[in-house]
Formats: sequence, structure tokens, C-alpha cells
Amino acid sequence: MKVLTGTRYPWKVLVEGDDLVVRGEEATWFGGSNDPMDDGRTASGISTIANPKLLGCSLPMDLGPKAKSNPCKGSPLPRLPWFTKVLVTHRVSGQEITTQLIDLGPSAPPVATAAIDLTQAAFVKLGGKLKAGRMPVDFRILGGAKTLGIAEAKKGPLPDPKLSTSSLEVTPTFLT
Repeated sequence: MKVLTGTRYPWKVLVEGDDLVVRGEEATWFGGSNDPMDDGRTASGISTIANPKLLGCSLPMDLGPKAKSNPCKGSPLPRLPWFTKVLVTHRVSGQEITTQLIDLGPSAPPVATAAIDLTQAAFVKLGGKLKAGRMPVDFRILGGAKTLGIAEAKKGPLPDPKLSTSSLEVTPTFLT
């Protein structure tokens, strides 16, 4: 199994088939009228204030050395397309929601310790309490490994022995 690591973030990203997976981390929330630090603007261009029911997320993606600004430099997550789907699971309740990637963040430790930020609506829908500010999660970036060209080959089922192989050309190999 392939593992992606970063230099400034302590968590790891597992490559599982076509997906990127992070387990055993925390989510925080951002955006909406209850966030005095947020003006609603996101890196993807969608507004969290104009769209308070948006089920979105923010991931700390390293934008690479050619980026003019790279606030999440050293993250194990490389740049992914905006609106990539991310399945987030509450580790205690097992509840799941699918969000869309809309922004960059959270910041690297020690400023922040979460691996993912959820919009206020997504955080509450997953069972988070805004006053607590964080909750334990796992998340799966659907198709993330495929998008980056690092997907692992899936192990398929064994061939059905009942299928005919008479049309296949087979050259026997002999031990000498």
C-alpha cells in the first residue's frame, strides 16, 4: 500500500485503489454566519456565506513549488481539482456524508491540528457540535489517487474456470 507523507503535517494519506484515505484524525468547521474569522470567500470561488447549506470541505493541499502562494506547503495532500468529492465518516457514530472540496486549509501545526475543515452545514449534518469545534473523523477523497495518476491496481476476482479458453492461443512452457 502506498503512503503519502508531508513535512509539516503529522498525518498520513493512504492510497487505496482509486482513492486517498486519511484515518483517525479530527475535523473542524469554517464559514457561515457563526465564523467571525471568515468572509465567505473560498479558493474555489464559492461563498460559504451566500450558500449556508453547502456541504463542503477544505483540505490542506500542497500546491507545489510553482505556486505564487502555498499556504499548506508540506502537506501530504497534493493539489486536487475543486469540487472533488470527499466522503467523511464520524468515527464515533459511523455517520457519513459526501462533501465537495471547495477551499484550502486547515493550516499546519501548531496553528491548527485538524486534517480537514468542514463547512458549518457539513459539520452539523455529520453530528458535530459547533461549540465543541472539532470531532473525530476518517475521510476518503473519492478518485483522488486516480486523478493524481497514483492509483493502485485493484485485485479482481479469479477467472471463472467454467469459461471456455478454446479461442485463446496458448504456448506451453517446459522446464528444461
